[in-house]
Amino acid sequence: MSRKAVFVFSLCLFFLLTGSDLPSLTLYVQGQESKVIYVSTPVVEGDRLTLSWIHSVEKTPWEETYIVLKDGVMLLEETVFHSFGAGVPHEKGTMTVEDGQIVARGMNDQVDALKWIHSHSVHFQLNINGERVFAGADLPHHEKIEIVIHEEVNEHDRKTNN
Repeated sequence: MSRKAVFVFSLCLFFLLTGSDLPSLTLYVQGQESKVIYVSTPVVEGDRLTLSWIHSVEKTPWEETYIVLKDGVMLLEETVFHSFGAGVPHEKGTMTVEDGQIVARGMNDQVDALKWIHSHSVHFQLNINGERVFAGADLPHHEKIEIVIHEEVNEHDRKTNN
């Protein structure tokens, strides 16, 4: 066996045996007050979270894309909307018109949680890297919901920290 093959095999074996020691992030969609978890899914640094809905006043589609940072913070990368009205942020980043939509980038807003009062009327949806995680009807109507990302504590950490 070549030295390179031995190295790759050893590296794979190392990660297989110690993989539980690597930090892992989990995204939770939960009640803000009840903390009832409706959705949980693993995420990694660099994952793209795209939230989309119909704006309650403008009645047009709205989409926000966040990037997961290593500590579970979400960085707003891009906002796409079809009409511009009161309350729409316009003093940060850059705005362009692309294919008839207004696209805002470079806001550099970081958040620990995304919070809203859920409504089945606005067709809210979350995609991670293009794959749907939930659609509006999957969550309770008129409940305060939040998306948070937490670093998981694995069994090895629990045993060594006690």
